[in-house]
Amino acid sequence: MIYRVQLLNGLFHPNGNSYRLKQAEEVVRFGLKLSVLYVLSIIIFGISAYFGIASESISGEVTKLNEAAFESRKLLVIAGELIAGLLFPSIFLFLSSLIFWIFTDINYMRIVIVQMIVFVIALFEKAVSIPLFVLMDINQSSNPFSLGVISQHLISNEFFIHFFGEITLFQLVIILFQYYYLRKLSETNKYLIMLAIGLVYIASWFAAALLSYIKVSVFF
Repeated sequence: MIYRVQLLNGLFHPNGNSYRLKQAEEVVRFGLKLSVLYVLSIIIFGISAYFGIASESISGEVTKLNEAAFESRKLLVIAGELIAGLLFPSIFLFLSSLIFWIFTDINYMRIVIVQMIVFVIALFEKAVSIPLFVLMDINQSSNPFSLGVISQHLISNEFFIHFFGEITLFQLVIILFQYYYLRKLSETNKYLIMLAIGLVYIASWFAAALLSYIKVSVFF
């Protein structure tokens, strides 16, 4: 059976799509769809940088820096966002797939395709957050779709506020899709699949919280 990578179809028709993916003997349109995801990621991260969403850490230093120093830090943040636009899909699609592959009996290529399907949700979340953050003048920790808002009322530790701010409704939807697909494609014990997904997301939330906690100004 020839399987054509159809990302939106994979989201709206997961049952039929998972069956075709499991039975696939040949995969087509993989490279094209992968390239589209990378291009969209770079564009969305670039727009985010253009609106200064990632520059909160230097905004409070405007009065302390001369114009040249401030602009250099601003350019550093923008460059960092563009690099993140490349790293984000690479880690999401390939590194996490490697972890899932270690824990399951699924072919690595099939896992990457599953990750490509759910990555559409991740990009949608990033795109939606841009006007939300700009119009409401908030950051990820105050994202109304995350647990960051609740955590600010319950705890005072800044790191853990960032940590819970990374846990969003969109990511919970992604986790449900990943679990559904991996269960459909694998004979592996469901608890091992849960463990693999849990490890990936706890590690990613921790890393993202750490990067948010350690501000750009620390390195200067």
